[in-house]
Amino acid sequence: MNSSITSTPALQRNVPLASHTTLRIGGPAAYFAEPESEEDLAKLLAWARREGLSFFILGNGSNVVFEDSGYEGLVISMRRFRNDLIKMDLDRSQVTVSAGVSLARLVRFCQESGLAGTEFLAQIPGTVGGALVMNAGFSRHSGQMSEIGDIVQEVRALQKDGAPVMLGREDLEFSYRHSNLDEYLLLEAILKLWRRPKDQIQNEIKANHDFRKTRLDITEPNAGSIFKNPLGPHPSAGALIEKAGWKGKRIGGIQISEQHANYFLNIGNATSKDVLQLIKEVQKAVFHATGITLEPEIRIAQKN
Repeated sequence: MNSSITSTPALQRNVPLASHTTLRIGGPAAYFAEPESEEDLAKLLAWARREGLSFFILGNGSNVVFEDSGYEGLVISMRRFRNDLIKMDLDRSQVTVSAGVSLARLVRFCQESGLAGTEFLAQIPGTVGGALVMNAGFSRHSGQMSEIGDIVQEVRALQKDGAPVMLGREDLEFSYRHSNLDEYLLLEAILKLWRRPKDQIQNEIKANHDFRKTRLDITEPNAGSIFKNPLGPHPSAGALIEKAGWKGKRIGGIQISEQHANYFLNIGNATSKDVLQLIKEVQKAVFHATGITLEPEIRIAQKN
């Protein structure tokens, strides 16, 4: 490995990835870094290119599984990347927010500013960048869905070769749990919101929190929804898993929640092998029972 490693910012060796994901699973990253600035990020990308290393961009680790063997390349965590940068333009009802800002922090800022539109993000344990890539969304009303793609006006990013790019609304493509942003390294976004009394915003945040608390099992390490909900008139993924008789079942240390069948819980020393096997078994059972193939929402980290 080239001596240029000494000039890269905050680069660490053999960092356990389990501590950087909400499911608490994953072996070591050969190289790991938490850049705090665009300069840091650019240096890391340049170093990875020189060394011929693959890299993986990690937000809060709330929707990803790393293999037990770890990741051979460079994992770049964005949790420290300008994680306090939120700028408000009250006249335009817009905020500019860094990709490294947590969704919880973004929602608090907007509520305190009297800007509505982000309340549905309050209980999603991720960063703005991760939410944009997967078009994160939530609704407590059946048949309705609020998604971050609905409020994005512009995204500033780097291409994987390090070249800067500005993506306007016309360049952005969002669909259910998908966007065209996974080919970029996101830096910041402009969100278009609207004015609303602060107490009404807080009431909506609380209603979403109370709904998730009663419906979702968050007592053990988990990665949120494992499968996407099928499109069309089909029941939810959780309902299909329950219908197939798999609610509460386990493989190794990973168990399907008794409260919400689309949540997998790490009940003790679960491995990525356990998770992948349970995903496969659930897919087979649901297809056998209903003819529907469930598509994973969770990301399985692999080399680029």
